[in-house]
Amino acid sequence: MTQIPTLISFVILNYNGKELTERCIDSLNHCISGYNYEIIVIDNGSSDGSVGYLKNKFPTVRIIEEDFNKFIVAYNDGVKEAKGEWVFLLNNDMVFKENFLTPLLDHISDKDLFAVGSKMLSFEGKFEKGANIPKFRFGYLWLKTKEVDKLTPSIYIGTHGLFRKEMFLELRGFDEIYSPFYSEDLDLCYRAWEKGWKVIVEPRSVIYHKHMATINKFFDRNYILKINARNHFIFLWKNLTSKRLITEHILFLPLLLIGAVLISKPYYLSGFVDALKLLLRGEIKQLMEKNLNLKDEEIFKLFRDYW
Repeated sequence: MTQIPTLISFVILNYNGKELTERCIDSLNHCISGYNYEIIVIDNGSSDGSVGYLKNKFPTVRIIEEDFNKFIVAYNDGVKEAKGEWVFLLNNDMVFKENFLTPLLDHISDKDLFAVGSKMLSFEGKFEKGANIPKFRFGYLWLKTKEVDKLTPSIYIGTHGLFRKEMFLELRGFDEIYSPFYSEDLDLCYRAWEKGWKVIVEPRSVIYHKHMATINKFFDRNYILKINARNHFIFLWKNLTSKRLITEHILFLPLLLIGAVLISKPYYLSGFVDALKLLLRGEIKQLMEKNLNLKDEEIFKLFRDYW
């Protein structure tokens, strides 16, 4: 039997995207009218009149105004202010399939569940994201997203799913070391797995996404690629605790960097240099906790049959 929370909090991030956010809220209101919910919009210091526009159009929506663009870390403020036990984190460039919420609620009675995500399709119906499957090989963490037809564990979900508020706050939310974007969700969910909590994807729940509608609007593609590479290194250096995997990473690192240059992906090298500067300045806070419920190898083993 589906468990229905007394209140679900939907948290939407907005930055100079009032039309996208308007469309997202309209779609959300249409699809979840039968539930008890609240909508919170976090405005990341927009200059396009978003706050006034959204307040006028949606007087019942709560708006949190940031003084500057905090990017994804701003979700932390929204979760703290949320009144629901479960929070649904959303980008503003999304719309929803009818009854997308119901399949997710089938799983929230599991006390070890940290997050459950939806399948993501493009506006044209093309598959974009499903379960994110990891493999640690040649000293590097490789990730691929798979379209699945049944409930599947995922090393992480992004801002397209339900998170248990209490656990989110216990983990202190998204880490600002990854600002402006990328790997925050991987980092958060990996720390949840280390606790022994579950992250899953429910493909019966479908969300439609206008891919990178916000990021591409404000950032150069080469910069985006470099930040993505930088943050992947930050994730590894921050979270790996296995001596064997750390040693493997160090041994293969020169080959990985040389290979990236040879196949014309120099942004990996520049991303590595930027991450190394942060490490040497002591800004990457490595995980010191030893009493983890799941170790690195145990986590990756859970996904072995899904790659």
